[in-house]
Amino acid sequence: MTKASSASVQRPYHHGNLREEMIRCGREILSSEGIHGLTLRSAARMAGVSHGAPRNQFADKEGLLAAIATEGFLELVAVRRARLSSGMTAETRLLYVMDGYIEFAIEQPALFFLMFGPQIVGKEHYPDLLAAGNASYELLHGAVKDYFDELGVSERFSELKVRCAWSAVHGLSMFYSDRPTGPSLIRKVPFEQWRQGLLSFILAGLTAFDESTTPATTRSVKKVVKPHAKKRPADDTGAA
Repeated sequence: MTKASSASVQRPYHHGNLREEMIRCGREILSSEGIHGLTLRSAARMAGVSHGAPRNQFADKEGLLAAIATEGFLELVAVRRARLSSGMTAETRLLYVMDGYIEFAIEQPALFFLMFGPQIVGKEHYPDLLAAGNASYELLHGAVKDYFDELGVSERFSELKVRCAWSAVHGLSMFYSDRPTGPSLIRKVPFEQWRQGLLSFILAGLTAFDESTTPATTRSVKKVVKPHAKKRPADDTGAA
């Protein structure tokens, strides 16, 4: 069967679950063809409905993308929670939460890039998406806090340290979603060594970082920041 004939095969759906079927088809197209191949029409064609039918569920393509991203965040929470057990130490739980984040990006790169990329411009218009993203971030937040509690240094826990941990894990994860856009590094490091090294680096850094001391280099950088530089909103969690 040719690609063209395969794409034209219509799959029946049960009345009432068109939204779920559109999301499923959208994810399939996203995974196989990328974001540029995903449209309301292409998803409707795969779902076996008319081009106009999805308009009752999604106003436009961004609405479908937001629904797919929301499902992605819910899965990101679920797969990491599934790794945890009550008998684990807080350190082990934190490692599993962070490593599960990286694993999700590796296994579902196109979905991960959609969740955090620029394709959904008006994220603030999708409360379910924001809630799912915040739930993912709160999972990491709780794991970091429990880690400090277990060490007996609860007073050293801070939101800044959670952000730093998330930034490091997210940075590595983004290398494996979509296509890396940075330079091709000459000095190579095996991925698993890089992955485990990063997690160890974060654990050490969380307790070693003293927020009361600002490096001289940081103070110097602040002096040259342009006054008109755009600032990020104070409540921007980034949705881990």
